[in-house]
Amino acid sequence: MAEQVQMLQSKIEDESKVLQTLQREMQKYVEGRQKLIEQSHENEMVKKELDLLEPEAKVYKLIASVLVSQTLQESKENVSKRLDFIGKEFKKVEDLIKENTNKQIAKKTSIQKMQEQLYQIVQAYQQSLNK
Repeated sequence: MAEQVQMLQSKIEDESKVLQTLQREMQKYVEGRQKLIEQSHENEMVKKELDLLEPEAKVYKLIASVLVSQTLQESKENVSKRLDFIGKEFKKVEDLIKENTNKQIAKKTSIQKMQEQLYQIVQAYQQSLNK
């Protein structure tokens, strides 16, 4: 009986550690998603600003500490490519979040079942002592 209790407690502890790891991973994914949302908003604003410019307007891109001239079309294409990339990365992060959520649910269910088993074993033991 004591061996069963000890084994279940050990398994619960192990599963809890895995769950904590999953929760830390989730935090990283959520932070990454937030950064992608911010980048997307920034690039959307740049895109709107570029759309307001006249076709012959001069556009400069800051590279290190140097301003480099670019055509308006090049700038629009670069922003568009960045938005596409951010969108793809956002989809990847969303998939990771969904997968992590499912894993967390499975771990929580597993822990709960083991806790119920542990409770039943303890209850049965206490009842046998009371007889």
